Amino acid sequence: MNVPEAEILLAVALVALYLQDSALLLHFDEVLVEGGGRGWRVSTGSGLELQGRFLLVPNPLLPMRTRFRASWLRAGTTPAETADSLARYARTLWPVRIGSALTGVVVLGAMPYSLLGSRDPLQLLAALAAAWLLIIAMFACLALRRATLQLSRRQLGKLALESLLCPPHAINLYRRLCAMRGFRSDPVAFAATHLPADARRRLQTAIEARLDLFAQADEGAGGRISGLAAARARIAGQLA
Repeated sequence: MNVPEAEILLAVALVALYLQDSALLLHFDEVLVEGGGRGWRVSTGSGLELQGRFLLVPNPLLPMRTRFRASWLRAGTTPAETADSLARYARTLWPVRIGSALTGVVVLGAMPYSLLGSRDPLQLLAALAAAWLLIIAMFACLALRRATLQLSRRQLGKLALESLLCPPHAINLYRRLCAMRGFRSDPVAFAATHLPADARRRLQTAIEARLDLFAQADEGAGGRISGLAAARARIAGQLA
């Protein structure tokens, strides 16, 4: 059975849009704090540098994971995030987390199958309608929790419009909400409390490599280099 090229391109585009939206380009001082079934992870991303930033592609099969970008350079003085506070946030948004996963099944499973397998336009329309219904249900949930989540009507409307116009992006709705909330304290202090010793050592090595890379690229910035030296000493003390 020959599949028209347009259907192949559309199926590939659905997957590519989702992967492109999932990929992160971290600044040299950023990490990704990620919760999972086995506890917490803190990652600096891959060694692939793109215009001064570092590529990180979270597991595309787990859009319901709690993930926050955070800077280890600007530690600040805010109270430390705890696993309990992040778990409470995840519980508040459990319908969105489930909806994101189900939307992924429809958009990346049912729709490509309709295009490449059954090639039934009614099945494709049904899959698209199912994706839209899931998106509407997620935003109905968000509207009820808007005050708790401190979301403005404008923010909610922008997210809804983007998700309805581009269903692959709706799969990452929970990630977008995590980004809007932000990680509210020092990720290194969080790592020192929640990561095992070997993971702390790997994180320290990765951060020190970033510090060395930045120092080599910016040798003339004396003030900033001294600030990085202080950050290196602070991080070494926290993760030791």
